Amino acid sequence: MAVDQPRYEWKTLQQSDLPDTLVIFTASGGGTRAAALAMSVLSAMDKVKVPALPLDKTLVDNIDIISSVSGGSVTAAYFALKGKHGLPRLESDFVRRDGISALLGAGLNPVGLAALATPSKERIDLLVDYLDRQLFAGETFQALIERRKRPLLILNAADMVESTPFPFTQYTMDLLCSDLARMRLSTAVAASAAFPVALSPVTLKNYSKCDAVPTPGWIRESLKTRWDINPPRVVWGRTAEAYASGSKKYIHLLDGGIADNLGVSEPYRLLTTTEVQPRFMQPIADGHIKKIIFVMVNARSFSPSKLDDSQATPGMIDMLLASVGSAIDRATFGTAERIRTLLTAQFRAAAEAAEAAAAKPPQAGEAPDVVRLRRELLLQQARNFRAIAANAAFIAVDFDAIEDERCRKEFHNIATTWTLPQEQIDALKAMGEALFAYNRDFGKAMQALGAQPPPGTFATVDRACAMLGRQRG
Repeated sequence: MAVDQPRYEWKTLQQSDLPDTLVIFTASGGGTRAAALAMSVLSAMDKVKVPALPLDKTLVDNIDIISSVSGGSVTAAYFALKGKHGLPRLESDFVRRDGISALLGAGLNPVGLAALATPSKERIDLLVDYLDRQLFAGETFQALIERRKRPLLILNAADMVESTPFPFTQYTMDLLCSDLARMRLSTAVAASAAFPVALSPVTLKNYSKCDAVPTPGWIRESLKTRWDINPPRVVWGRTAEAYASGSKKYIHLLDGGIADNLGVSEPYRLLTTTEVQPRFMQPIADGHIKKIIFVMVNARSFSPSKLDDSQATPGMIDMLLASVGSAIDRATFGTAERIRTLLTAQFRAAAEAAEAAAAKPPQAGEAPDVVRLRRELLLQQARNFRAIAANAAFIAVDFDAIEDERCRKEFHNIATTWTLPQEQIDALKAMGEALFAYNRDFGKAMQALGAQPPPGTFATVDRACAMLGRQRG
């Protein structure tokens, strides 16, 4: 691979208009339900006008990172490619289309059946082709390099053997000696959404080892970490070492929800480590990043099962679907609050470490002025870490936040599929912006931005519930 060409990395993208505020958006899996909910929250963010921004820009134009899995990856990838002006086409050409009939038609017609009978065509190719027809038209990550605009897109699949997240980033592809720029967006999205059994995995060939990209030093450091202190770091280090060493010749990728159905693991890693770019810990320590707005869209379903009403032993299909689907849905339960707790704890720990370093006695022969400056710098970094912990706003869009029990169950019962009734899509659009605007941290985020959306800007939860209730009636 050519490493002298521009690569899809944070440093190649233009800086946002809110340089002291890091805006992160994550979107969960859940088929069209997830795509529609993520789309509705992006549209709601477009209604937030910030005084510090140009008149034609809103909060949605200043998302720095968008990380996603499965159905949420459709919305994330198309938004990264087209920006907010692409949202109407996303809705008309994908969210409101009958994706199931299109996929079945492609697979069941004589040509499709003949193609699937050959080694060159897999079930996952049906989804890849459909995504290209409806949205991506064969575009690769090279298009995002040329666009040069944030957000940085992170599509997340799962290594089906390792059960670890596989983020489609250049630093991940470097481990395979591959160029992310050549990867089709539709392929990466399909890998992120490859629901086990129903779809075959996306398989990547590992070209390591290669001379062009040396094995990163952070892998060696992560392998030195004690497992009981930081298990995720050790597991990811071991997986990365298997990629970089070439011991894994092929990587088989399935739905990212298997490992992390909210798409938060990679943003969390970027915020709390210095292993891969972009390394946010240093600009936070230096006070360049003062505020974080973390929007997490969780389209998790929780449909009741008729199995609970029967003593009969569940059949093989029921057991298979339950073991796969429940594991993915439950992988998100409580995650938003855990991320809030973990991040604030990490920032406070960093502050304490800086304060402890400042309290250490000077080294022998160290000049008094140098000692004073070092201590002042460390104490300022501690203050910056404590400030970011206090100034981080976590806006979780989750059906569990719906107080009305009947309404909450109705939204949880919306099917995980690629086809939804138009009335359910309308209700999802309303509920997405309502849950965004009525989250407990919404006011905190608006205060940090100096924004004051006027009353009536957003749909209400009651209105969204009524919309879904009309369908029932």
